[in-house]
Amino acid sequence: MTLIPTSLQRTFRANGANLGGWLEKEQTHDPIWWASVANLSTTPDEWTLCETLGDQCGPTLEARYASFLNTSTIDQLASVGVNTLRIPTTYAAWVKVPGSALYHGNQQQYLKAITDYAINTYGMHIIIGLHSLPGGVNNLDIGEALMHDDFFYNTTNLNYAYEAVDAILDFMKASGNLTSWTIGPINEASDNLSGFGTSAGLSAKGAQWVADYITGVVARTAKVDSRIPVMVQDCFKGAAFWSDFFDASMNLVVDSHVYYFAAAGTYSQYVAPAVCGQAAFIAEATKFPNFIGEWSLQTMYNNSLAISDRQLIFNTQRYAWSKYVSGGSFWTAVSYSTALVDGQGTQRDYWSYTDLIANGVIRPESDFNGTAYC
Repeated sequence: MTLIPTSLQRTFRANGANLGGWLEKEQTHDPIWWASVANLSTTPDEWTLCETLGDQCGPTLEARYASFLNTSTIDQLASVGVNTLRIPTTYAAWVKVPGSALYHGNQQQYLKAITDYAINTYGMHIIIGLHSLPGGVNNLDIGEALMHDDFFYNTTNLNYAYEAVDAILDFMKASGNLTSWTIGPINEASDNLSGFGTSAGLSAKGAQWVADYITGVVARTAKVDSRIPVMVQDCFKGAAFWSDFFDASMNLVVDSHVYYFAAAGTYSQYVAPAVCGQAAFIAEATKFPNFIGEWSLQTMYNNSLAISDRQLIFNTQRYAWSKYVSGGSFWTAVSYSTALVDGQGTQRDYWSYTDLIANGVIRPESDFNGTAYC
């Protein structure tokens, strides 16, 4: 299954999951393991974790790459109809950048084992995400390290980013399955931390820098195979914002992230109708296919562990993203988050796809007899 060629982008529907917290570690989604190898308070991101672990950073991370998920995880996802994986990586999985504390090692071997299995066994489509960029892309742990944003306006770091893109394209070429891939070269970019998560998080100057970078990625990708889509993460500017930056002939997909845990005034019992409205709004941007690259079940208020409540929120989003746009990918396949939520339970109860399957919340769409949730 694939998002390509362009004619298929308009008809393909991704029923996806992210393999978040795997090859790009986040303390939030793996806190128990993190606390077993370092002090949580002094290692808030992968950068400081590696600085603290020193020579043991590589072996420690690689052991966790192997234990965090495996092919049985892919089997679980496939059992409920998942056909797409979005896989975040650091730039250090692809290129060694002088001065970077991020680990550059055998990430590609772990990635190859999982993606080969997903493609060859289930025909899954794979989105490789470059979620951190050299210098830092958003001042967050996921962008390189906390308070790092030197990807912006730095041609040295830009060139290292392009080296990482070229390495990803080489990885895709080596797979022998060029139509199984999408490249996502940036994620949630922000040059204004105080506005992160809103359109104010990326300035006009920053947006132009990102657009120019994306244009360069498109050119590089087309030289390998023009059928490989490039995913433009909308950086909370909205799908329509990016239309004017790119020519309609470009093989692009716009990726928006929809989270209700940070949306003011969202109560779990009232969120379902809002999902349908938001999906319809995103679909108004028609120049390129739209995709919901990240979403979860947590709302700001009154989260309920009742299977029926969580199932309604999940089913509504899965249905809406498929009805109005080109589908989406849930964040995330595996989470061990222990953070309490408003209402009942912890983040793991609302963010861990495999746990939601095991608990009977997520079931195949066919189990619901074509129910229209919007």
